[in-house]
Amino acid sequence: MRLWLRVPKLKVWLQIRLFKNGEHNTSLLVDQEKERKKLAYQACEERRQKAIEGRRQRLSACEEPSDGALIKFKYPNGHINGRKFSLSEPIQILFDFVGQDDIASEIFVVQEATSSRSIESSSSGSIMDHGIKASSTLYVLWYSNQDVQEILSDQQNDGAHALDDTSRGHSLLAETSSQPSLSVPSLQPLLCETTQQSLSVPSLQPLLCETTQPTLSVPSLQPLLCETSTRSLLSEPSSQPPLTLFSQPQEILTLHDEPSLPPSAQEPIIILDEQDETVTQNQSHVSTHHLRGPVDEIDLQTILKKMVSKVDGSFCPTSNQINVCRDNVLLCSLRAFKRRFLNPEAKLDVVFVDEDDNGEGAVDEGGPTREYLRLLMRAVHQSNIFEGHEKDRQLSLDTQALQTKLYTWVAKMIAVCVVHGGVGPHFFSERLFHQICGIPTPPATVDEVGDHTFREQLIKIQEAITVQEANTAIAEAADSLSIIGSLRHVSSLKEKDSLVQSAADFFVNGRLVTALDQFAEGLKTLGLLEELRKNPAVFYNMFVSEKIPLQAKELCTLFDVDFSVQGSNRRDRENQTICFWRDWLIEIEEGECSPVTLEKVLEFTTGASTVPPLGFPHRPQIQFLHEGNRIFPEANTCALLLRLPLHSAYEAFKQYMMEGILQAPTFGLA
Repeated sequence: MRLWLRVPKLKVWLQIRLFKNGEHNTSLLVDQEKERKKLAYQACEERRQKAIEGRRQRLSACEEPSDGALIKFKYPNGHINGRKFSLSEPIQILFDFVGQDDIASEIFVVQEATSSRSIESSSSGSIMDHGIKASSTLYVLWYSNQDVQEILSDQQNDGAHALDDTSRGHSLLAETSSQPSLSVPSLQPLLCETTQQSLSVPSLQPLLCETTQPTLSVPSLQPLLCETSTRSLLSEPSSQPPLTLFSQPQEILTLHDEPSLPPSAQEPIIILDEQDETVTQNQSHVSTHHLRGPVDEIDLQTILKKMVSKVDGSFCPTSNQINVCRDNVLLCSLRAFKRRFLNPEAKLDVVFVDEDDNGEGAVDEGGPTREYLRLLMRAVHQSNIFEGHEKDRQLSLDTQALQTKLYTWVAKMIAVCVVHGGVGPHFFSERLFHQICGIPTPPATVDEVGDHTFREQLIKIQEAITVQEANTAIAEAADSLSIIGSLRHVSSLKEKDSLVQSAADFFVNGRLVTALDQFAEGLKTLGLLEELRKNPAVFYNMFVSEKIPLQAKELCTLFDVDFSVQGSNRRDRENQTICFWRDWLIEIEEGECSPVTLEKVLEFTTGASTVPPLGFPHRPQIQFLHEGNRIFPEANTCALLLRLPLHSAYEAFKQYMMEGILQAPTFGLA
């Protein structure tokens, strides 16, 4: 028998009732999520403190070897510490030494200055197994509690993925073929019993007395909570039968002359606010707000190869010719980069011009470009858009540079240097690098304020020990504080500290927002900014850390030697010259041949001061000058060829090598 009900207001009543239930359930979910976060943080903090204490206890039982290898560690706050280790002992001793710091995280990584790969504190084996050598400097990176939790979860889940997927499939089949009541077990950690009970609809019982009312529990929504970007999490299409409020709706209720109830009145809705969506997404994705590489360990060479593949080395338009005077590299480069049709994705054609405005004669087959990119990065380093320590520079504020978009042009030059030549800045401050990569930066300190006068004024306010003394110091800095909107009378020492902090933050960050935007725009060239933000840890050494000095053994092994036939008179003289060459390189490394450096020797031969991350097009070669009238070294930077003169005495070889390199300001014919 079919029951006919003419209740025009039933639809509205049902909608209102379900909406109120949804609001109540949302509030419960938010409160429970906050409590869950609080408990999770407390648990992480307890584990962190326990880990630090365990490291200290283990380290106290391990004596430092007197004849061990000294290894230095640079911490995120700039502090440097060191200890001697036996390279054959377990690497866990090294981690115990690093991780005894009060602010150490439960899991952290160290990374050698010359390597693009980091070593996690959960690693095993000996120190030498991880390629760590004597006199190494390792950079330390703490992980946040959230990152630690993600790492631990990944480790726990790695071995159970296949089994979990199979059991999940069986569960879905069982749920679909059994009863119509909604059951979603994976939400149980998020929803306590009280929440599940609140999702039932008891208010409909009096109205529908003859109907069998199913209990609407919400057990299996985790996949939807992680994947959906809408507010209604149960509105996605599903293979299960549509959910209704009644076990047999076609036999119970028909509304005559009224449209059927909309889906919103027939299905329970759970609404998560924006905060909950953010929490869910953060739980299911790896955070990129820390200097940690992706899971598949992409290295610098791989990324650079991908970006270099965008450059057409066979195509060199006229607009890509760069005419350079060595005494004004930046100005010459600006003229070229501002050309309408300059194409960074094509080959560069560099022509050096001498003092008489004539081309030096070097055909650009690679050597002039390598030297130009090295000189350009040096000129960028000295540009007026940067300020601060030579090895720790940040953006300065220059209104003329803002008007001319100099920040954008300079950043575009940096991108070209990185991609075309593998030449990195090596002078960015950590704050500037983090700002570019979109990584949150810590509050600014007074020491970071570049203006000396304003910095001294803030220090005086900061060091005031009474409110009266603080207000007196504020009055003395009134002109500067009023310009940045921080001038105010303080009534407590806490307000004094707040004033100093806000002033420092504005000077270091706030006033440079437009300049930073322009700078980031230039770094988009050749896709560099995108790669920086995806892989900040990979580029850290290239942008922030100072260059690693060359060593004599590196230059000795870099070159392929073109010897004469074994046993010939020429071969005997060549063998002696190679011995002279290697002894001379060792003296240079020891500082006995100043002002010649190993970098200048490499510049003389290749045009580059360091070996590019992707290496040279081919291995540099050494040949010999057997002609008696050719007493100085010669080089072809395009062919990567160094010709050594033959001298019977080491002192003569050393003298002419030094004079030849120091007096060679220009290229020869390639």
